[in-house]
Order: sequence, then structure tokens, then C-alpha cells
Amino acid sequence: MVSDASVTSHETDGACVSCDGVLQRIDEYALDIAGEEVLFYADRCRSCGNEFVNAPRILRPDAEMIQEFQPDKSPLGSNYRIQNLSSRDREFRQHPGYRVAGTLLWYLLEEDMADVVFLAHQSVTEEPVMAYTKKDLYRAWQIRMGAGRAVVTGSGLRANLLTLAQLKRFTETDRGLHPRIAVMGRPCQIYTMRKLLWDQFAPGYELAFGMGTFCYGNFSPGAWGGQKLREILGFDPADIRQVGYVGEELEFTPVEGETKRVGQEDVASLVNANCLQCYDFTARFSDVSVGHVGSEELFEAVLVRTEKGGVVVDQAVRDGFLAPSAQLYGKADVTDEEMHTVSYLNAMVGIKKELTGKLR
Repeated sequence: MVSDASVTSHETDGACVSCDGVLQRIDEYALDIAGEEVLFYADRCRSCGNEFVNAPRILRPDAEMIQEFQPDKSPLGSNYRIQNLSSRDREFRQHPGYRVAGTLLWYLLEEDMADVVFLAHQSVTEEPVMAYTKKDLYRAWQIRMGAGRAVVTGSGLRANLLTLAQLKRFTETDRGLHPRIAVMGRPCQIYTMRKLLWDQFAPGYELAFGMGTFCYGNFSPGAWGGQKLREILGFDPADIRQVGYVGEELEFTPVEGETKRVGQEDVASLVNANCLQCYDFTARFSDVSVGHVGSEELFEAVLVRTEKGGVVVDQAVRDGFLAPSAQLYGKADVTDEEMHTVSYLNAMVGIKKELTGKLR
């Protein structure tokens, strides 16, 4: 990714976030972000060989974020709880896209917890997709998603440069009118917003809430990818409980029945080439992560990661915007349902990590 020949290697003051080893500066270069040159530094750990890229003027060190969010605490990162929720809003329930996520974003706007929603996962150009109202959120789901620019910053984490450019464009035209920004995006976009030094890059603005979506962009068990995977495996991808490598084949283990071994070439087409450096699937740096688990369209799995995320979800349920599956179906015990969700997500994390590791 970087060249040793561009600068003279020398030790830096930083330490490797993977092994605490000494970092060696191996490259320096400038990247254009919304018409502004930003200087990036590339370092390599002398002990483990991991490479890290940062832009100290606009991005926080990874060590601070890892200490705060503990993304490696479990395969799903650090979380307070997992719930399966449905939207109580009739219009959102009938609308395509993320119904629960859309309702929760609408709740943030309605209750004056955010001034605007930045839908980073919907953008295809440097022009940002912003939502100020419930109607804006409806319209945004119809926007076709596309590839973005990103740079690896270390340990398989990617900073999404296109997201930075979009944020800069918004702040330049908004001129401080909507300072509290709720962001919805994939793991790389939420990671970027959390890593950003807002006072330096977007003075007067702040990250009011971070909502991450499960990164089905890399290996998709939904839509066309899900249909293709079902054909290959012979069972519902939602029933996957474990994925591993046996020789050069991927082995998929379902809840019931026999395991299925599949060649890499059979599933390689389900991988987004732009995501091959990233291991994050569940948006571990978000306040709340959301996504579909299984074939039930009414419900989305919600991982609450921060105290702020828990407060917002609880208030949205209390105020009648969202409903837990137990409340709708009268279930007294949802432990099995939550265990099913956790098992599925752990399996998808395994798929992404194993497949990405083989194909990057």
C-alpha cells in the first residue's frame, strides 16, 4: 500500500495499537479532500509489521478510540445488549430500506436530539445526502449506493475519504445552521466520523449520534447475494452458525444438518472489492448498530453499544416509535431469539474476516 522509498525511515513517538511495538515512519503523502490537501503519514510496526496511516491534523489516534470503544472485546465488539425491534410507524413499516433505523433517525430529529441526519451510506458522489425531516428519510432510501474512496489506517480499519469530502461540502454550504449531526453509515463511515477531529475539520459541528449498519456490502447474505448463497449452500444463509477454512475451501456449518464446503471462487463474486481491507462487519464504533437478521422483514437487530445509544433506544420504545419483538408477540422470554441473533452475527463476522483475509 505504501512505498518505503518515498521518505527516509525513522522511528516515531507512537506505539502500535496491536502489540505496543515501536512504529517506523515509512511514507508521507498529501490527499485531496474536498479541494483541500491533507497530509497523511504511514507508519509500520517493527515488531508485528502492521501498517498504520493517519492524518494528525484531522484524525484522532487509533489508540484513543480502541481504549474508549474496545472493538476487540468480542467478535461483535463491545455492546450493552441486543434487541430485535420493529417500527410502530405505518409509513416506515411499508417503506423499503431500514425501517427501524429510519424510525430511530426520525425520532432523533423529532425530539431535537439532532439537527440533521447525514446518510453517508447512501452517497455516490461528493455531494452529501442529508435528511432534515421524515420525508427526507423516505426519499433517501431510493438513492442508489456506490463505491467510495477509503484509506486503510491500520488493523483492518478503513477511513472513508469520500465521507470526509461529503461532510466538508455540507458544512461549507450549511454555515453553522445545523451543528448537531447524526450519521448513519457502514463501519468505515462510522469509524471515520468517530476518528475525526471535528473542531479541526468542521469547526462548530459535532457528531450527535452514530448509527452503524451491518456491512453487507462486503459479503452479502441479503438480496441477490442471499439468493446466490442459498443456491450454493442448499440452506438459508440465516441458519449459518459457523464459518471456517478447510484447506482452500470455506466450510459453512448450519444450525441443523450437514456442513457444506465451498470453493473460494464460488463465493468471491459476493465480495465488494472496495472492502477487502476491512474486517469490521457490525460497525463497532457506533452508538447503535442495526441490520436485518434472517428473513423477517419487520424486525431489525439492534446492538446498543454506548450509554447514549441505550438511552435513545429506550426512549424511542417508551414513546411508541419502536416496539421490541417480545412486546408485539407477547413473548415472555426472548433469550433464544437473542442467542440466535448473536450466533448469526458472529457467523457473518467470521465470514467477512476469513474471506477478506484470503482475498485481500
